[in-house]
Amino acid sequence: MTNLATQLRAVGLFYRSVAPFMLGISGLMLLAVLLPALLEGWGEGLLPALMLTKLATAPAVWYLSEQLRPGQYWFYFNLNVSRRRLWGGVVALDAVLFLGGALLLRAVLA
Repeated sequence: MTNLATQLRAVGLFYRSVAPFMLGISGLMLLAVLLPALLEGWGEGLLPALMLTKLATAPAVWYLSEQLRPGQYWFYFNLNVSRRRLWGGVVALDAVLFLGGALLLRAVLA
């Protein structure tokens, strides 16, 4: 149980380091694409396409993170958390936050 809690905290801590990139992309997609589509009334089938586009931006964020902070994983390796688990958790957490923001925006404007 403590191992799972440690890994979840490690993913949360790692997400804070890449959050400006991930949340910036999410905000741009929600405000520049989804908001005008909902206001004009043609945003019904747009959410799955936006979700796939959001997931497709994760490799770009991974590349930027690797270039800007190449030695960032040692702390997480000492906690027995691999890169794959870190990035998998980050992508899952970001997808949930993006989907929640999109559904909230759609609920407010509907």
